[in-house]
Amino acid sequence: MDIKMLTVKLEGNKVESRDIPKIRGYLAGRFPQYLELHNHIGENKFNYGYPVIQYKSIGGVPNIIAINEASKILIDIFYDVKEIDMKDKIMSILEKGYVLKTKEIGTAEGMVEYKFLTPWLALNQDNYERFANSGIDERTDILKKILTGNILSMAKGLGYWVEEPIEVLIKLNPVKINYKNRKMIGFKGGFMTNFMIPNHLGLGKSVARGFGTVKKVNGGFV
Repeated sequence: MDIKMLTVKLEGNKVESRDIPKIRGYLAGRFPQYLELHNHIGENKFNYGYPVIQYKSIGGVPNIIAINEASKILIDIFYDVKEIDMKDKIMSILEKGYVLKTKEIGTAEGMVEYKFLTPWLALNQDNYERFANSGIDERTDILKKILTGNILSMAKGLGYWVEEPIEVLIKLNPVKINYKNRKMIGFKGGFMTNFMIPNHLGLGKSVARGFGTVKKVNGGFV
């Protein structure tokens, strides 16, 4: 199945990954009418579907990706936006690069290799203790099941019905991250799966904030 991905690159600016939520927060506050920008339904309720607008730092450059119909929102809002208030600094938008591509998602005939460009947030409060108290083999099984679930959730959110079993192989290392002023464990490394994932889409928790961003790898296992 094909999807359309519009990427808006805020050229001429360099940001850290920790700055991405500030960009998201500014745009969500300025354009609250667009649910896709922030996923807040109201009264502390959230839309937990797969985010169709994702904010990322790729090579240090701010990128905002919109999928399918959400691309119209990015075109609308960036027509007027000249700067972004990041609280601790103002980021002037001197140049905006628009890239619209058609990408394929769906079951692949063989295994495809990917790497995480940003930490993958796999664990939540419910499964963290089980993971922490498990041996190496069981930890691997836990992460494989979670990753499989993440791929299925992404596919469902983008309107693709998975008919073949998802297979995954992983080679991951835990990393400590600071998420919303809380210490958490994420994972960097790579995986292989029989599913086609477009470059720079995210898997796992907090995809809209740039976590779990994947890229296809050409060559040996990461």
